[in-house]
Amino acid sequence: MFAPGQRPRRSGSRSVLTGLLILLALFILQELAAGLLPDIYKGFAGDDRRTLVVGATVAFVLVGLLLYIVHLRGLVPQDAVPEPGAGERASARAALLHAVRRSWTDGADRTWERSVRIELGLAEQQAAVHDPWGAPRLITGGQGSGVPLPAGTRIDEVFDRHRGQLLVLGAPGAGKTSRMLELTEKLIETAERDGTAPVPAFLLLTDWHGEPFVRWILDELHSRYRVPRATGLALLRDNGIALVLDGLDEVAPDLRGDCVRAINGLLSAEQHPQCPIAVSCRSTDYDELAQRLTVNGAVCVQPLEVAAVHALLNSAGGRLRGLAAAAAADPVLARLLTTPLMLGVAVLAYEGVDETEVAASGDAGERRGRIFDAYIERMIHRDRSLRGRPITPGRPAGQVQADLLRLAQSLSLVHATVYYPNDPSHIVLQAPDDVARRLLPSWMYWMLRGMRRMSGYEAGNPASRPNRVYRGMVFVYRVPLPLLGAPVMNHLQRGFLDYATDRAIMRRAGDGYAFLHKTVQDHLAARAGNMSVQELRNLARS
Repeated sequence: MFAPGQRPRRSGSRSVLTGLLILLALFILQELAAGLLPDIYKGFAGDDRRTLVVGATVAFVLVGLLLYIVHLRGLVPQDAVPEPGAGERASARAALLHAVRRSWTDGADRTWERSVRIELGLAEQQAAVHDPWGAPRLITGGQGSGVPLPAGTRIDEVFDRHRGQLLVLGAPGAGKTSRMLELTEKLIETAERDGTAPVPAFLLLTDWHGEPFVRWILDELHSRYRVPRATGLALLRDNGIALVLDGLDEVAPDLRGDCVRAINGLLSAEQHPQCPIAVSCRSTDYDELAQRLTVNGAVCVQPLEVAAVHALLNSAGGRLRGLAAAAAADPVLARLLTTPLMLGVAVLAYEGVDETEVAASGDAGERRGRIFDAYIERMIHRDRSLRGRPITPGRPAGQVQADLLRLAQSLSLVHATVYYPNDPSHIVLQAPDDVARRLLPSWMYWMLRGMRRMSGYEAGNPASRPNRVYRGMVFVYRVPLPLLGAPVMNHLQRGFLDYATDRAIMRRAGDGYAFLHKTVQDHLAARAGNMSVQELRNLARS
């Protein structure tokens, strides 16, 4: 790998070839000059043939030396970025530690997890990673398989056991991201004690759209944590950064295989084979991939046993009597509650609710959707902030629900799970062209096309980036419309996002915002997809 601005060695070989061609051309020109312009040529070299040969030889040697100097210069990096010094690395390391802790551990909100105390188990799944001596196609076997680890085993212990390279699998809502955050926190504590230990960098794979992987890492370190690219490359080369990559399943489906190959390329012998790295993914999505990750080990977050769910609900006493009774009478509901996400959400949604309000029919997906809807309804009408911050101003419930549906749909259209307010309109400008034509009035659709051409964004291409014109238009969406009395695209406003975060419907994701969980976003996006534009407007007015 070459530093930014460094030229590869092939340019030197190309210079040698060019020099040989020049020598050949000089030789031909010499012969032409000797034959076509004998008087001029002999005027310099004379009539002696030996003098002609010696002069030509000296000329060729001088030209050869010049070409060799050009070749040597081609091997030297041109305009290479100076190697960061020890002080610069130490400063960047300390800044990265502070930024990751502030963004992902100190500021992490796990309200729904704290609603019940859950002890989750882990199971080794070595078959989930590539074995160079084994079968070419390996299957994880799904959740529940593998070798259970002793109760109380921490994720950082498993990470260390596999020499700092680990794949974390599990069902939707099983707690994979929570385990990744726990690992990040432990790595931060170790890095603060030991100045030589790697610093964790928590990155979201949903933000990867097919770029060269090392360049993407350096760009993310620069934009999310303000680490200079040259310093980030130096830390990465020295294994001074532990990459915590969350959400392989949240990469666009047609790019997941490329993402696995990109991660494996990063860990190849030619790049960074000893780089500390942890990757999380849903078990079912990982099983569908044709290629395995080449990390050292894999672990699966185990679901709760149904008996443990009943015990937890019964131990809560009268406040969850209705939910406990409904789960005891409904095996489908009880199985739904075996993941921390669903159990925590259901506890907050149905606290103090009678059994008849919990009971429902339909398949598991329909019941999961009803639990999410009940949770959102409950959180909207809470009379206090769940995070102890000042209460955000109240909003009409119908408007909040409509904005949540619009935001979920907008994110899903561009295969994103995190919205960054510092780039407010990109999820609209990147919406696929056929979707924009269907959802927008004709005059607005043509206006959107014009904005795309000026902004630098491409329809349906999340990897496209804005130009200077877009930066000048970035605050237009905040201008109030006199007839509506509300800002354009209210669901992208930071005030609305803070409101939804205070009520634990959304959460902070670094310097962006995400829904409580990807399954919540998928549910709301599906609901929005089944509604017309007019139905969404009627909901907002209700």
